[in-house]
Amino acid sequence: MAELEHEAHAEQHKAFHLPPPSIWPPVLAVGIALLLTGLIINLVVVLIGAVVSVTATAFWVRDARREFTELPH
Repeated sequence: MAELEHEAHAEQHKAFHLPPPSIWPPVLAVGIALLLTGLIINLVVVLIGAVVSVTATAFWVRDARREFTELPH
């Protein structure tokens, strides 16, 4: 009986999936920080922050979609 409970417990843990570490969330944070800092300092910094933010978001979504398609269904 205890073995069946242990096997059922092990099967439940197989359903969890943690994504691998990614560089894109910190890059997105830097882009947003540049964007907000640029609102005070200079328009050029706003544009750089916007480009970094959009690029980081695009790459993060690309990586997440690629990882999702590789998951066993």
